[in-house]
Amino acid sequence: MKTSRIFFLLVCLLCGQTLLHAQFVEKTKSTLTDSDRSTWRGLRLAYDRSILKSTSDDSDLKQGFNGLTVSYVQAWNISKRLPLFVEAGGGLSFSRHSFDSSEGNITLKTSHNLLGLYIPANVVYKISINDKLALKPYTGIYLRLGLLGKEKYEAGVEGNTASDSYSVYGEDGCDWKRFQAGWQIGITADYGQYNFGIGYGIDFNKMAPEARFNTFSLRAGLNF
Repeated sequence: MKTSRIFFLLVCLLCGQTLLHAQFVEKTKSTLTDSDRSTWRGLRLAYDRSILKSTSDDSDLKQGFNGLTVSYVQAWNISKRLPLFVEAGGGLSFSRHSFDSSEGNITLKTSHNLLGLYIPANVVYKISINDKLALKPYTGIYLRLGLLGKEKYEAGVEGNTASDSYSVYGEDGCDWKRFQAGWQIGITADYGQYNFGIGYGIDFNKMAPEARFNTFSLRAGLNF
């Protein structure tokens, strides 16, 4: 079973336990504590491992991108009886893929560099363990807008090299799409003012012709 599927099943199980906890809370108390209802805002830094994978059965395209996302988030409580929140924000995401190969006197180096605007919107359920620790399973959608995208290559034959670069967006490039929307799921934990978490997302629409991204993220941040 693939790692992404295992992660998906684990998070689904965790969210199922969260829903049961929510039903229990609703039956046992009519008001929330200050810790339950407290909102948050903060900065987040994520390491993203994204895979651009073909959606066609006739292709085995699978390119790995390493990236970083820096974002600001803010939450609003949306229930009087449950610690249920909407969290939204925005930030910048950078990712890179590179490939080097050589055979005899022939060498080839290629790279993709992408910079985009990242806008998440999630529903979060907050489980307050104590005054310092809280777990926050979440699910929601995200939007991503490509701001810059460059593909570079350098080919060499017997010491002679040629190189070029161009935008992956538009008629002169790879005809990639600037806009993507997707679904994400994961869990974060607050410890004091610090936030840590994991997440998984998959694009609804294609980024490149016959290919789309799925992304696994490790996150850390600071609430204020």
